[in-house]
Amino acid sequence: MMIHRYWRIAVFAPIVGFLLAAGVAVVMTDAGSGETEFRFWFVVLSMANYGVIGLVIGAAAMFGGLATVAMFDRHLTKSRRVRIFLAAFGAVVGVLLLSVGVAVALTMMDDAAYAGITIAFGLVFGLAASVVAAVMVLYADRHRR
Repeated sequence: MMIHRYWRIAVFAPIVGFLLAAGVAVVMTDAGSGETEFRFWFVVLSMANYGVIGLVIGAAAMFGGLATVAMFDRHLTKSRRVRIFLAAFGAVVGVLLLSVGVAVALTMMDDAAYAGITIAFGLVFGLAASVVAAVMVLYADRHRR
């Protein structure tokens, strides 16, 4: 029953993460200045790089949200608000676990100076992912009715 209701989230969460991160890349690279041809390819490469990172973050948020809903509301008997909260909380936890894993890897490679900022970015990205997860679960529950 859970797969039947939330399959759209499993398909679209990484895509939404890719698109949001690619949009951030466009804003960060300031596409309107400099040499036009060089700037265009720089923006395209930035969109691809940021998009892959967004895809990974979206996948981590999706797995975290779906795992939390599966653990605490296995038969989907609780209210819609509880499922939305569980999905948002799970998305934050999933992205934080990913950022902690990256921070541990950075520390093991003697690059511990960036470990703290990696966890801070994970928290910020996790909060953004929680909003997207809440909206996606709300849409899936409304679409189900």
